[in-house]
Amino acid sequence: MASEHVQLRSGKRRQTEDRIIGAAAELFLDRGFKSTTIRAIAKAAEVSVGRVMAVGDKDAILVRCFDRWIGQLQDGTYTPSPRRESLSERGSSTAAGSVGMRAGAGASPRDTGPSRPSSAVQRHLLELFLPFLEFFAEHEDLSRDYAAAMMRVKGEPEVFNTLAADLQSRLSESLVSIGINEDHARASAAALYDSYLGILFRWAATTMDLDDAVEAMLASIVFHTRVRSSL
Repeated sequence: MASEHVQLRSGKRRQTEDRIIGAAAELFLDRGFKSTTIRAIAKAAEVSVGRVMAVGDKDAILVRCFDRWIGQLQDGTYTPSPRRESLSERGSSTAAGSVGMRAGAGASPRDTGPSRPSSAVQRHLLELFLPFLEFFAEHEDLSRDYAAAMMRVKGEPEVFNTLAADLQSRLSESLVSIGINEDHARASAAALYDSYLGILFRWAATTMDLDDAVEAMLASIVFHTRVRSSL
């Protein structure tokens, strides 16, 4: 009985935390990080301010929100509101058009450089990263706040653990499919993931835009597929 009681309390606590993170996520997307208060999160989640603070401060809660969004983007369950969905569709079209232009015969000299995708695998690898890049483009200010928050919070966000392992596994499988041996594929998958994180931090600190981020990610993909495929 005591064990069941502990499990029940633990389950309720997780449900409350999920409700708090869900409420915070909506507020952050609608109002932004700076305009969202702990009190507003508590009101939206229908809990006390103290209960919200038990989950973490605003930085920690924002990181938890991004862990949730990134996880949903990875497993295909992220569903933006109708207004945000229309913005996301425009972003997807822009990114897809940019990649298509680089791959097309009529590309400009700048777009026919070394980052031009030359295989289905390269395009597939880029498509694994596009949802994240598009999300960051759609929420640039919030993404900058997230990058800053990650530098301040204690502990390791899921983006460095479970989420990283899942995406790197998919990247590695794609690299193996073009004949790269497993050891090299795992190393390149880790390097690609680190490149992606580096691009996000660079994006947060500069005037980089979505097209620049796609170009940088594609350049890394092309390097790892071309260099490793000949080994």
